[in-house]
Amino acid sequence: MLRTEMPHQLRMYELPLHRVEAVRRGEVTLSEAVVEHLREKLAVQALQHPGKISEVLKLVTEKKVWFEAAGCINQHFFQGRTTFNEKKLRGRYLEITQRRNKIAHDADLIDGDLKQRRPIDEAEVTDAIDWIERIALAIAHVLDDEG
Repeated sequence: MLRTEMPHQLRMYELPLHRVEAVRRGEVTLSEAVVEHLREKLAVQALQHPGKISEVLKLVTEKKVWFEAAGCINQHFFQGRTTFNEKKLRGRYLEITQRRNKIAHDADLIDGDLKQRRPIDEAEVTDAIDWIERIALAIAHVLDDEG
């Protein structure tokens, strides 16, 4: 895809009429109207699920971001010693976000027990942070490699 071409999802993006009217009146540019609408729309979404992240990224790229990010992680972080694919990478990301949700919403209590928490140690926390960083950097690399 050439940089000047717009991704399909962005070409088909719907903008509310009040935003179109603001552009028509010269109150905002079209790009400002789109950005404002996206910020409002996305502000209420957690974007913790890989599918939701993919949906949003389709506004800026037609690449298979998770697929390419898995390849990037295999090559750049593990020098080809791993064989992460899109499914495994999405799964790892989901494991991290689900654990985060258990901590944030259920006080990390073991199911059915109101006093005992799931065990977690410094190594697990560090590993989760490292994976979040790897995934973010890999996705940024995929997006930066556009063109």
